[in-house]
Amino acid sequence: MLRTLLLNMPFVSLERPAIGISILKARLAEEGIPCSVKYGNLLFAERVGREAYALINDRLANWMFTGEWLFAEHVFPNIDRSTYIACLQEHLSEAELETVFSLRNEVRDFLEACFVEFDLASYDIIGFTSTFEQNMPSIALARLIKDRYPMKTTVLGGGNCEGVMGIELHRQFPWIDYVCSGESENSFPALVKAISAGTTIMNVPGLVYRQENESRLAAPPDRVHDMDRQPDPDYDDYFAALKSLAIGQQVGATLLIESARGCWWGAKSHCTFCGLNGSTLTFRAKSASRVYAELRRQKERYGIRHFIGVDNIMSYDYFRDLLPMLKENNPGVTLFYEIKSNLKPEQVELLRDAGVTGIQPGVESLNSHVLKLMRKGVTGIQNVQLLRLCREYGLQLAWNLLYGFPGETPEDYLETGRVIEAVCHLKAPGAVAKIRLDRFSPNYDNAENFGLVSVRPFSIYEHIYPFSKQSVANIAYFFAYDYLDGRNPSDYVQPMLEKMRLWQENKTGDLVKRYENDGGLTLLDSRPGRRPMHYPLTSLQKEVYDYCDQIRSRSSIESFAAQKAGREVQLDEFLEQLEGFQLMLREGNQYLSLAVDTSRARRPKQAVETPICEAAECYL
Repeated sequence: MLRTLLLNMPFVSLERPAIGISILKARLAEEGIPCSVKYGNLLFAERVGREAYALINDRLANWMFTGEWLFAEHVFPNIDRSTYIACLQEHLSEAELETVFSLRNEVRDFLEACFVEFDLASYDIIGFTSTFEQNMPSIALARLIKDRYPMKTTVLGGGNCEGVMGIELHRQFPWIDYVCSGESENSFPALVKAISAGTTIMNVPGLVYRQENESRLAAPPDRVHDMDRQPDPDYDDYFAALKSLAIGQQVGATLLIESARGCWWGAKSHCTFCGLNGSTLTFRAKSASRVYAELRRQKERYGIRHFIGVDNIMSYDYFRDLLPMLKENNPGVTLFYEIKSNLKPEQVELLRDAGVTGIQPGVESLNSHVLKLMRKGVTGIQNVQLLRLCREYGLQLAWNLLYGFPGETPEDYLETGRVIEAVCHLKAPGAVAKIRLDRFSPNYDNAENFGLVSVRPFSIYEHIYPFSKQSVANIAYFFAYDYLDGRNPSDYVQPMLEKMRLWQENKTGDLVKRYENDGGLTLLDSRPGRRPMHYPLTSLQKEVYDYCDQIRSRSSIESFAAQKAGREVQLDEFLEQLEGFQLMLREGNQYLSLAVDTSRARRPKQAVETPICEAAECYL
């Protein structure tokens, strides 16, 4: 059997092993195929230093594609770099510019080092995983490999190869022998076996191959149907790399776990801006017992307690089975999950008690009209309730606020500004941005129907790929656009953005409950921009305010108060005062108390802080 190598090139996180090729290694092992995984990202960071690596991977805006540009001249040595350098000079500080240029000088030596450090000469099939800013590093090394060892087989796969992107990459780079498009757990082992045996690859699903100088798709991509049959990711090579490199001492590793693929909400109502699932929205999840067993196995195998779920959305069934199992059996792990935002208090409490220490819910907005335009299936007041619940139950929270949706109104953002004033004691978003047009999103697929016109790739792609406009459009994942009605969201979102800035800067202001010894309740308000106040509530007022810890309709509040008082109670003035002082949020006929109950923030014994997921910070 031919020797196989899978490479994880810059620029991706140092703290997380590559889950896709780690699953592939385990799948190949099931087929009796030897495989190694090497971490080019770790090697590059070792050579240039962690801070320099972090500048590209973590701090520079991803629309700049600086990581791609650093390697592009080793693919296209004659391309004009002056325009891109002018862009860098416009957006970077002198110190950042100096770092970027120093990294530029390191690339050639790094590519040469890969031949020695990874013993590339000893492998027959060399595959690259590519997502976001891994195209040029992968393609640059693949070119050198093919120049020196023409008989070696080079393969490209990963998120950048989905659909037309993979076909165009294969067409433009003749030193890439094959591209695996879509899920590759079945197709890549089939390809390796076919090459080893010298048999046909014509029926390998999702495989892009070359015939008569044309790039062709052998068969439609396959997908994994039974997630329980997936092997555990084999992260041995990642930890071996950390142990062998000096930078390994600086890296706090966090394990990735995949418990589901696709999006159960998107299959019903695809959020208009989301392109994450490509052409595979169909939701498939591992059973609770399988996820629990995998967590235990991986914890024991690698000695790591922190896990980040790579699922686009957590299975709703896990509230019924997996989370109670984790809570009851306490395996000593912590989790970070992406999740839908319409959670009830008991669900948030269960997440915490099960060891989920952080979540990335699809909040995206605090305005119900804008959320409806997104097709989120949640309301603004529900999102605010989740912000408060996460604060109360001690869950780390990562979320973004997006604007610029066709059909939104200036009034939507006046209302959002008022909500921000009221909730500035809760977790602010990590990023606030105008929507980007991503391939595979409804906004992209049906742009004109959504009021978006002149769709074109980000202009920065032109500085990476010296191809025709159509070819660049085929490779691109991020797109710019204009509005059919000529709107400019900046004209109406600026007041909201200024309030958002103050919210993000708030470190001390708060709105909390203080329960008195006599059974009373006082609301302590020290939110910024207002005079600190204490609001003592009477016995019945306390009961009503606590009752509205969950979203309540006006009629249910009146019925509750009447039951407590034994008579009909006039609540108009009280509720108006609560709303006026922004102690309670009203949306239509629904009410929600905003003061935080700090007594809920106890932590289960097994909980360990899990590093916040970067996903919410990477939208800009």
